Amino acid sequence: MLDGLRGLAVLIVLASHFSSAGLFPRPALHGVGKSGVYLFFVLSAWLLARNLLRLPDGALARPHTWLDYALRRILRIWPLYLVVLVSSWLTHRAGHPVLYAIDTASLWRHLTLREGQSVLWSIPVEFTFYLWLPLLAAGLYLMARRGWSPLAQAGAFVLVLAAVMLAWPPSQTIENDVRLGPYLAVFLCGAFAARVDAWAQRSAARPALWSAAGLLALLAWCVAIPVLWCWLLGRPFEATITRNWFLFFGLLWSVLLLSLLHGGQALRRVFAWKPLRWVGLISFSLYLWHMPVLAAMQRLGIPERFPLLAPGLVLAAALAASALSWWLFERPLSGVRIRARAVA
Repeated sequence: MLDGLRGLAVLIVLASHFSSAGLFPRPALHGVGKSGVYLFFVLSAWLLARNLLRLPDGALARPHTWLDYALRRILRIWPLYLVVLVSSWLTHRAGHPVLYAIDTASLWRHLTLREGQSVLWSIPVEFTFYLWLPLLAAGLYLMARRGWSPLAQAGAFVLVLAAVMLAWPPSQTIENDVRLGPYLAVFLCGAFAARVDAWAQRSAARPALWSAAGLLALLAWCVAIPVLWCWLLGRPFEATITRNWFLFFGLLWSVLLLSLLHGGQALRRVFAWKPLRWVGLISFSLYLWHMPVLAAMQRLGIPERFPLLAPGLVLAAALAASALSWWLFERPLSGVRIRARAVA
């Protein structure tokens, strides 16, 4: 099911970029891509916070916990990220920038999380969140440990959200900002969803209400599609009109996630669809490689020669390249762990 959500997230990103490239009648879904990235952020925060909060008492104070956490986070991002960066740098030096246009100075800025060309902007954001998550998890753990009521914990969450929004006003966020701060509200929503998930597991199940909340979240996302939102406002199309709705998308995707966990079977079946789950499985590779594949297909003149088939051809090529990338670089490292006895 989580892979199904990842599949939705990456397909939203692809739909936006395919639309901006003219593969779909414009404006189509141009401008929705950021909402897909925010879904990735929510899923990452929820999963990591949930796993840490489920550890037995005392585990958060053990070095092994954080060594294993660090290793898994590094292996999740850096091997494939380095492949993309170095490949881009080498092709750029050879005079054939077929991937991302990364020279030596840009390579260093990417490695030090100070730059992110194209879709690479989200990598510094995501990895910086990994560095701060232990403090966030500790805060959630201590509130529960000291007997704070759900209302008190929710109040603390709202106060922290308000502080974040004041510290990094959405209206002042630049396009593809690589700092964590502007997107912290999205991650906070995902992390707090882990706490709500635990409460929902202990309370009486209300699958109908959760399912209704999930459907409303999907409807809200549809309304927030830039072309539709601009039409509702009666204003010219603006692709970036909902780009800075960080809190909106953080809450929206958190509600959808919780509805899949605690709602009825109908919505779950959609995200349990095997093709969608497979796309989610290779979603990180697909996220990193689809832009170079799209650019290559454009250089080959595919959109002009086969206008009706172009979206499917580009998608098929991107999926093939990403499946190979997953098999070569992601799959071999996915099961690496640090065993407790290894650091005893």
